[in-house]
This record gives sequence, C-alpha cells and structure tokens, in this order.
Amino acid sequence: MRPQAIRIFELLYFGAIALVLANAVRDYNGIIEAAGGDLTRRGLDPDTLLIASIAFVVGIMLLLWFLAARLRVGFVRYVLLAVTVWQAWELAIVVSDEKSGSVLVAGASVVLQAIAVAFTFLPSAQAWYRGDDFTPGDDF
Repeated sequence: MRPQAIRIFELLYFGAIALVLANAVRDYNGIIEAAGGDLTRRGLDPDTLLIASIAFVVGIMLLLWFLAARLRVGFVRYVLLAVTVWQAWELAIVVSDEKSGSVLVAGASVVLQAIAVAFTFLPSAQAWYRGDDFTPGDDF
C-alpha cells in the first residue's frame, strides 16, 4: 500500500497537469498567432507543432508521475524537483515581461508541482521509496 504522502503527490501533480492543459487550451489561438507566421515561413504547420509539443510535455509529466508514484523510482523525485525549479525560474522570466491570466495559471501549476514534489520527500514517502514496510499509521 502506498503512503498518504504519495497519494497526495498524485492528486496535486494531476492538478498541475490539468492546469497545464487548461492553459494551453485557453491560450491556443494566442500561441498560434505569436509563432504561426515564423513557423509557416519555415514550412511547418503551427497547429501540428503546438499540439505535438503539448502532447510531449504532458507525456513527460505523466512518465515522471508513473516512475515516481507507481514504479517507486526514488531518483525521479530529484528529477521532478529539478524540473519544478527550472519551470519556476522560466516563469519568473516570463512574469517580468508579461502580466496576464495565463501567467497566473502557469504560476498555480508550478506551485502545485512544488507542493506535490515536497510530499515525495516526507518521511513516510522516503521509507516507501527505500522499500521499507509501510503501515498506514506512519503517514506524515
């Protein structure tokens, strides 16, 4: 049985994925307009490229979730931590240039990811990653 910390990690991480998808759908036309002309001149279809990039990002997020929460690969916690720090840094750069609703949603997604990753470092989760016997009373 997985500890409560890992189950909470999953809920928060899926929330972050949902926000990433919602933000992409919400800003889809704006992203196409911003990059579409340059991509079209290079012979690329903006719609296909954007959908493929969204699918790639979500696919990587789901792979990291699966490795961390289902396959019990403890090293992935550090990869998730590094990815979250990188996203926060990128978001800080974007916030200085743009103030819009999409930045707020992206910020909420990064915050959810950060909280989710923190749950993977709780003592019960660490014991679970080590393969120690877990009893439900050991949570948090």
